[in-house]
Amino acid sequence: MTEIDFEEAMNCLKLVLAIDAWTESQVILQRPINLDTAHRIDRLEVAEIRSAMERANAARGLQGAEVNWGTSFEVMVVRNATSIARMGFSIRAVEETSSFDENGLKFSIGDPSLEFSLSVLREIKEGNQARRANFLRTSRNRRDLQIYLSPDNVKEMIKPGAPLARGIVGAILPIITLKIESAKPRSDFREISEAFLFQLAYNFDVSYRVADNLEHLVSSGRVRRRGRAADAAMDAPRMTYKSDLVHHYQLAVSADSPMLQYLSYYHIAEHFFERVFNDDFVEQVRRKIADPAFSLKRAKDIQGVIKLISSTQRKVRDEGGVDEQRALNLVLEKYVDLPRLASELHAHDSDLLDYYKKQSPSFSENVTVDLANERESEVKSALAKRIYQTRNSLVHAKDGARPRYFPFVNDAELAREVPLLRFCAEHIIIENGKVI
Repeated sequence: MTEIDFEEAMNCLKLVLAIDAWTESQVILQRPINLDTAHRIDRLEVAEIRSAMERANAARGLQGAEVNWGTSFEVMVVRNATSIARMGFSIRAVEETSSFDENGLKFSIGDPSLEFSLSVLREIKEGNQARRANFLRTSRNRRDLQIYLSPDNVKEMIKPGAPLARGIVGAILPIITLKIESAKPRSDFREISEAFLFQLAYNFDVSYRVADNLEHLVSSGRVRRRGRAADAAMDAPRMTYKSDLVHHYQLAVSADSPMLQYLSYYHIAEHFFERVFNDDFVEQVRRKIADPAFSLKRAKDIQGVIKLISSTQRKVRDEGGVDEQRALNLVLEKYVDLPRLASELHAHDSDLLDYYKKQSPSFSENVTVDLANERESEVKSALAKRIYQTRNSLVHAKDGARPRYFPFVNDAELAREVPLLRFCAEHIIIENGKVI
């Protein structure tokens, strides 16, 4: 990737700051930023931005969600959704920590440096437009900095010569980074980062993880339907639905963990497994008997029916229940409308259909689904296989088993699978509703 020049740095900063113009020495803000009721900022120093730009260019570039300078390192860290911190705890209140041995390591955690922010903003600026919009929506909601700046932050920022651009951009961006400085070049900064975050969890009961990419900044996350509510007021319900299905659905919608979301939506389909499997089994027997070629007078025809029944019962007994992937396929065939599913996924995230067609999660076998394929039976078979294998990766974690799902590490990948199953679950609930 080419180096960041000053004009590009300005264009990156414009993603989060309302910049009016700039001179050789100052950047003038279109809208002043309030630090508190007594202090406001209406311009930034060009020298600070150029210095950060040069430092960003001196690094090895943004790799995933980390920047490495050889003897220093900065990486984005993400709060694990299920983590509950000690009352009153703030990650920014963690004091700078140093090791006093031969390693000479220094750790600090908090808002990103300006050079890191520029690297991230450049990546987002050059990325997918819809995902960029998701990021900007979050960042612009943070522009009232009084909410995010503590009195100590303000005290530091109003000092003469304080790095205002770093403080402001760092506070606006929804990012926390871990910074490590070393007395000598290292290749194990990531492992050291994990060790620091373990120490943090051990001492403060708060769980953060090293981010692998910028996905959580730019992804649309949970399925949102604000657009429907914006067009008109919500109608009164015209159907009633099964209570246990609604409860699973509500649990999924309220969950922060993609794993809990996925399994809750899966339980909605699972509710019908035994029924559809048995119905299909009965239908197979009925068709065999109703076939014009079948005769009650021929022993081999009767034996064929017995063989079908025995084979199915043996399979159920051996597997401890119905064939789940087959049952899931039957549920999808019965309740899911593929054109509607494709339309909903496209409206949610226009990249998803192509993603499902070409890729699958790293923790699942390579099962792709082309929802535009006109052969519905093939699509639903592949869809059932993809959903079922993903579910198995979540609930089975035997050592040595491959592929495996790793909590938090694979959450970004799993989050892309959630809309697919959520919309299927919604179809199932609605198709089983009763008109009031």
